[in-house]
Amino acid sequence: MFIPEQPLALSPNNFSMGNSSSWGRALVWSLIAAAFIGPGTVTTATRAGTEGGFLYIPTVALAAIAGLLLMEMAARLTLVSGRPLGAVLGQGNRWLAWLCFLAVLLGCAAYQAGNLLGALGGVQLLAEVPRWCVLLFGLLIATLMWGGKTATIARWLAAIVSVMGLIFMVVAVGLIAGEDSLAGQRQINPATVVALVGTTIVPYNFFLAAGLSHGQGLGEMRRGLFASFLVGAVITLSIILVGGVTDAFSGFEDLARTLDARMSGQGAVVLGFGLFAAGFSSAVTAPLAAAMAGRELIGREQSSDWENRGRYFRLSWGGVLLIGLLVALLDLDIIGVIVAAQIANGLLLPFVAGLVLVFANDRALLIDKVNSGWQNLAGLGVAVFLAYKNADFLLQKAGIETEWTAYALTILYLLIISGLLWARRQNR
Repeated sequence: MFIPEQPLALSPNNFSMGNSSSWGRALVWSLIAAAFIGPGTVTTATRAGTEGGFLYIPTVALAAIAGLLLMEMAARLTLVSGRPLGAVLGQGNRWLAWLCFLAVLLGCAAYQAGNLLGALGGVQLLAEVPRWCVLLFGLLIATLMWGGKTATIARWLAAIVSVMGLIFMVVAVGLIAGEDSLAGQRQINPATVVALVGTTIVPYNFFLAAGLSHGQGLGEMRRGLFASFLVGAVITLSIILVGGVTDAFSGFEDLARTLDARMSGQGAVVLGFGLFAAGFSSAVTAPLAAAMAGRELIGREQSSDWENRGRYFRLSWGGVLLIGLLVALLDLDIIGVIVAAQIANGLLLPFVAGLVLVFANDRALLIDKVNSGWQNLAGLGVAVFLAYKNADFLLQKAGIETEWTAYALTILYLLIISGLLWARRQNR
């Protein structure tokens, strides 16, 4: 997962493309793909593979398309208005700014426990270490963030994660070319569907996408986003296919054995280093993203307290790190915690989708660059899909099996979003 060089690195000026080459600009957009290939993706995709294998391909494809549509809107908001995404979302609505900040804060805190446990799981594939080692991870992360020294380690960790993703792709191609059954147990689990969506459309990536768009044309921004989601989706699908030949998945050791059988016994080593790199880098990114979102959303009037070394900035990332550490230290199943984090963020997405869709129709901000008719139809389709899947999952968990209830809640959501969208479109 991507780590900014400094806590300011997601601000638009720091991502200006200037006159750099097309290759360089495409490389920068690959950060979006790197940002959702973390322990959550490896864990959720492997579980999906053992349950249904290639049967989950439509879910990943839909999630990638949904993420592309929504993040294009978020990036367009920043690009056309010339303002940070947080400033746009929080303009004139203090309660909305706080609501967005709390949503990002909770989402990052949920991811953080999974990030730390993912890093721990990677180390445990290489050596026997106790669970309390996550405290050492936390201390190192706090030290790096307190001094803003994340750039060098970020490059090394990103390279290791990229190698792990490439290996999954190579193994998946070999499985497709072979005669292996890639359907897992041929089951589709609603919880896994929500988790896959939650690990593909990472809420704080909206701020990253908006920052990366600065200095680009709309066409260039869209091509960059398309390439990044394509790469991310291919890696996710590769992990699912590898999971499809894994007999069971209760721990990373099961996945390591599958890779070992196809990599001359080196699978555990590759997976161990890859998981640690993905987990540790993500464990820096999540709290940092929460603090930067807070600065954009609610920190504009108290700028000194939200500077890199300001108390509110440090309290934000420190709170996320502390919550993650406390959950990680509990005697909970590592795989269960990681998947639960993806589900939790998946449950936030209907709110995020509705918000982005409404603001992408604000003529006062976007003038003639508001959503077109097909973009609104596609965006509403994405929002409704997310709302229905979440409602269906939550109702099943509550023991309410009547399908009409999920439909009714989804229709209510659609009416609310459509009304807000129409009202915003009249804003001139």
